[in-house]
Formats: sequence, C-alpha cells, structure tokens
Amino acid sequence: MTATNGFENITIPTYIINFKERTEQFAHIKEQFNGKPEFCVQFVEACQHKNEAIGLWQTMLKIVNIAIANDDDVIIVCEDKHEFTDSYSKDYLLNNIIEASDQGAEILSGGVGSFGYSIPLTANRFWINPFQSTQFIVLYKSIFAKMLKYKFKKTDVTDLVMAGLTSHKMVLYPYISRQKDFSNSVSLPLHNGQQGSVQQMFALTEGRLAKMQQAHLKYLRN
Repeated sequence: MTATNGFENITIPTYIINFKERTEQFAHIKEQFNGKPEFCVQFVEACQHKNEAIGLWQTMLKIVNIAIANDDDVIIVCEDKHEFTDSYSKDYLLNNIIEASDQGAEILSGGVGSFGYSIPLTANRFWINPFQSTQFIVLYKSIFAKMLKYKFKKTDVTDLVMAGLTSHKMVLYPYISRQKDFSNSVSLPLHNGQQGSVQQMFALTEGRLAKMQQAHLKYLRN
C-alpha cells in the first residue's frame, strides 16, 4: 500500500483471480472495480487443478510470491465472484486496513459466508474463527511466509486453511463484499450446491453479526 500526497492517494495492490474461460465473471469483476482508483488491480490467471481447492491454493501462493517480489506490505486477494455491497467506501476500507494492522491483523475479510465464533473489536470489526469465503481478503505481509510454508493436503479446504494459519483474523461489518452466484461457480460446502444458497448463507451470517454489533454498541453506551 503506497501513498503519494496523503491518505486520499493511497492505492492498494489488488490481485484478482480469474479463469480465462470464465468470461462472464471477468466482465463482472472488471465492472466492480471500474472507477475505483484506490485499487491497483492486477489479474492473475488461476492455476488449473482437478481439485479446485488445490488450484485455488496454488494461485494464492503465486500471488504471494508476486507480492513478495513487489515488496508489498499489504495486498488484497479477490476472486472474480466478489461483488461490492452498498456499504463499501474507500475511507471505510482504508481506515479499517490501517486500524486492523495496528491491532496485529494478518487477515482482514470484506465479508464471510460463515464463521464459528466472533468477538467485537470495534463497532465495525470483529475477530472471527474459523471462517469461510475468500472472495475478498486483505493479507498482511506477516502471513506470507506462513502460507508458503504450509503443506496443502488434498482434503484441505482453502478457507479453513487460511483461518487456521493465524489467530489474528478479522472481518468487517457491515460487509463490503459478498459472493455472486454464477452458473459455473462452486458453492460453499454447507450450501449443497443450490442456486442462490450463497446469498442465503451470507445473509444469515450478516444477521448474526448484526445482533452482535447491536449488543456491543448498546453496552458501549451504557
């Protein structure tokens, strides 16, 4: 992340994963970042593997190696099924990236499809463990070596591996990112591959965080 003339000129290295044959997703994700100069976008061709989780992990490692070569301190890894929510704003994202870094975060998610436990850290940022969905995640430099060192197994799930690499992981609420359903997308395991179930899972998860946020803000005021 670099700045030239102050906060308003910060740009974030953003690596977008795409399969070249997925032209619908490519058009979709290009539109998502159109008019958002805060993202320095680089498209990365996804690694092909019969095990999709292994292919995604190999692609993430390819991105990490690019980030190391570029001496990036913080990056965004984005899948082509990501879509911004109405809650997205440049200031909201950048402030949280900086504040999460100050709290020692190694992963900051823009929105998750499921999680186990959460603890409010601020009004808009929660510690979570574990989590699913990697369609928009901020990775800090300290996680790079851990990712490269991990020996990915054929039974592993990318999201859960990421969650297990560090205890310093957070999610934004309100979400700035959700997954968009495509006919050729693979849903989260809990969705049983049903069309529209990705949105349902995100809505349920956001509902859980909304209740926690309400309680957190209530007791902060009291």
